[in-house]
Amino acid sequence: MKYGFEIAFVLVIAIIFVSETISAKLKGKIPALFLMTVITLIGYWTVIPMDIVEVSGLGAVKNIMMMIILIHMGTLLELEQLKREWKTVATALAAVAGIALIFLSVGGLILGDKLLSLTAIAPLAGGGMAGILTSQALTNGGYTDLAVWPILLITLQSFVGMPIVAFFVRGEMRDLLSKVRSGELKHPNEVQTESVASQNTKLIDKLPELYKTPAFYFLVLAILGTLNLALYINVTSKIQYISLIMDKSIVALVIGIVLGNLGLLDKGVMSKTMSSGILDISFYAYIMTFLTGASVATIKAMMLPLVLTFVMATIGIGVFSWIVGRGVGYTSRLSMAVGYNCYLGFPFNYMITKEAARAIAGNVEEEEILFDTMLPTMLIAGFICVTIVSVLMAGVLSAMI
Repeated sequence: MKYGFEIAFVLVIAIIFVSETISAKLKGKIPALFLMTVITLIGYWTVIPMDIVEVSGLGAVKNIMMMIILIHMGTLLELEQLKREWKTVATALAAVAGIALIFLSVGGLILGDKLLSLTAIAPLAGGGMAGILTSQALTNGGYTDLAVWPILLITLQSFVGMPIVAFFVRGEMRDLLSKVRSGELKHPNEVQTESVASQNTKLIDKLPELYKTPAFYFLVLAILGTLNLALYINVTSKIQYISLIMDKSIVALVIGIVLGNLGLLDKGVMSKTMSSGILDISFYAYIMTFLTGASVATIKAMMLPLVLTFVMATIGIGVFSWIVGRGVGYTSRLSMAVGYNCYLGFPFNYMITKEAARAIAGNVEEEEILFDTMLPTMLIAGFICVTIVSVLMAGVLSAMI
């Protein structure tokens, strides 16, 4: 069955809307991404044509969306903030290292497929962007039937991660609560020490507000995206060893980190474009394109590898985050809670921390102390794994496909 632009556009948006609505009704217990994947697969297997995203016109938006989101993600990384939370950073990096080591060593043997093992690393270490970059690399490499593999991992990892993280967060908060009641733990200072970058006037702040319109920020991001592509094609890709580790996605991320910390770009620059809605929709639509090669037989064949993959990843994360976390002075529970943020990231880690504080505390004051004490650590852990390291790994590993 063929659809015109109008019907195709409506159907794609409808699938995304239904997925988000059901997820919201269930209070996030079933992620919208998982629901969208299921609905889309059923649609592809029945009445929805494989080219519906391209016909809808949303496929073209991905070219803009990818660069904007990657540069935006880079601007969120404040180096001074990471210095203050170095214990969390070290533990989160150890968790990612645990995933990489187990899949690069015995993963291929256990799964019976080295490519499945290699392409599981980045999605398991992070979230949607890592999964998309890996799926894109598989598609570009001619492995269209396997492009759904990273998408399945990122859609299912929250189901594995949420109960694990909730268990360790609750345990850590019980220990913290006893310290609160004994007077050992007070409410953290609400006035956080600002980073050097935020204390000084940023260069971007010197630009008159008159010119700082959504069009201005789109123009800046478009120029940076174009320069990034030109740099990759003409320079990076032609350097023998650098080309193996510096994908254009990594270059875009580095551009965001550098310009953000130098004050040349606003932190969270994507919000300045007033386009988060259409970019989110195009993000979902882009994921739908990787599901076209997934037949019923392909999904069935991936069931056992999925189970084995999550078992291996869970072991790798747990062992390495515990060793390093204990080494830097964290409790066993906090070490595990930080490590398993690989499976979650924001907003799931925020929700779990909030729910745990509410369940463990005896009153509102205790709840606030527990929540405000635990939240920064959880957010930094998710940011390191999901936003930064997984994307870097996806860029590096994609070159090996």
